Amino acid sequence: MVGVSGYGTGYRNVSVTLKGGHAPVPLAMGVSGEGSGTLAEAGPYDVAGGVGRRSRSWRVGSWGPNAAITYALDELRRKSRDQARKNPYAGAAVDKLVSNIIGTGITPRSIAKRPTDGRSPEEAKRIKAEDAAFRAEIQRLFLAWTDEADSVGTHDFYGLQAIAVRGMIEGGETFVRLRTRRASDGLTVPLQLQAIEGDHCDHLKTDASNRIRQGIQYDAIGRRIGYWLRREHPGDAVITPTGMEETLVPAADVCHLYRAMRPGQDRGEPWLARALRTLYDLDGYLDAELVRKKNAARFVGFIKRILEDGADGALGGGPLGTDAPDDDGAAGLDLEPGTLQVLADGEDVTFAQPPDSGPNFEPYLRTMLRGVAVAAGVLYEELSGDYGQLNDRTLRAALNTFRRSVEAWQHHLVVYQLCRPVWRRWADLALLSGALKLPEGMRREDVYAVNWIPQAWPYIHPVQDVESKSKEIQAGLSSRSRKVAEGGYDAEEIDAENAADNQRADDLGLAYTSDGRSAVDPTPAEPPDEDPAPNT
Repeated sequence: MVGVSGYGTGYRNVSVTLKGGHAPVPLAMGVSGEGSGTLAEAGPYDVAGGVGRRSRSWRVGSWGPNAAITYALDELRRKSRDQARKNPYAGAAVDKLVSNIIGTGITPRSIAKRPTDGRSPEEAKRIKAEDAAFRAEIQRLFLAWTDEADSVGTHDFYGLQAIAVRGMIEGGETFVRLRTRRASDGLTVPLQLQAIEGDHCDHLKTDASNRIRQGIQYDAIGRRIGYWLRREHPGDAVITPTGMEETLVPAADVCHLYRAMRPGQDRGEPWLARALRTLYDLDGYLDAELVRKKNAARFVGFIKRILEDGADGALGGGPLGTDAPDDDGAAGLDLEPGTLQVLADGEDVTFAQPPDSGPNFEPYLRTMLRGVAVAAGVLYEELSGDYGQLNDRTLRAALNTFRRSVEAWQHHLVVYQLCRPVWRRWADLALLSGALKLPEGMRREDVYAVNWIPQAWPYIHPVQDVESKSKEIQAGLSSRSRKVAEGGYDAEEIDAENAADNQRADDLGLAYTSDGRSAVDPTPAEPPDEDPAPNT
């Protein structure tokens, strides 16, 4: 029998009395486990307040955006790079991110122009023609400079983009120095770039009195004004005696490429940080599984020799017609296809049956790799090369989500933190050195106007994708220039190429369906009947 006391008084002192005369047992317990005499109220959040066994065991610190990585950044870098070197899945994640974010390069398309408001039609046409020629000269000059961009001379400008993004993914950040050169160096534009890893800037260098936080110098209003950079990488500092010396480099001469996960975060963490534990354990598991299978495969079978009492014979000595054993008691046995072996008296063969991995190996591996892919920000199918569970629609949906993330990284990180500062410095030095001359009435700020175009995404269904673009243009939902830019090209260049192709075709008396100036029927005319009907 159960008796309830205290009910109906605002749920205070609620207790039950068990059959047998036991003392009342409180129904509500406090956080400490003592009887509170009142029914515990549910908190606003299950994981906050320490109510319940699982919540009480979950204790975390209140880390700021910079304190969280201050003492962990060095170890995170070392472990991330270790996995990228040794673990094929970690290396594949880095490779896929770099190839999707950069590909062959994020290229500039100058949109410098002068206003034509209030001009006569003839004057406006002349200005537009001059601006188009100026933009073409900018593109030509920048293309020539890309091969000279690397201060080391091992990459072009787009290769530097790739190596900078790779350093950001593996180590959390990359610094790119803008190094002005002398006119006597003979460069197209006196500017070169130096990509260095984040280890060059000591993240433990903090001096509040001098406004230095994690190796970055700030001014009184919290703006970055410089970076304290080592001359050499700490891992290579033994090469030169002054490698560990630090120099304050103005912030205007440094591009800091990193992904901030929280407002106010000064330094970047490796992109594989959330997957490092799984990557390390998974690599060890796969290695152990491989060794187990390898050792199991070495034992093909065991030959048992049954010797009568008093019989003479060495263990493993020449069974089934083999040679005598060596000093270690091992003897070789050659079996050919179709062999029927006659066993000697007292001999028996037992073949090894090593245990298999079981049916759960592949689902387990797939689940682990999906977790790694989610943590690294790549598609599982691209990470593993396993497309067996995708169909056309799910592949398109997955690619659309992944490409949206990549486009965000391209714009927010690579373009804003690296490409735009490089372009502004390049334009300034091109004008100062005389490599570029402004048209009359154009300002230097007008030259800064540029669109950065990533490499185009490949078509999933070429015919359908091209038809959808054409219908968007025809319906006025987009423009040719925008669709051409999405493909990674310049509309002005394509128009110039089309004009040249059309002129060459006119000179040769040719006509193609690609020529939009005339309606050319793409279907061949039907041949006339061999025996036309007589006229009546």
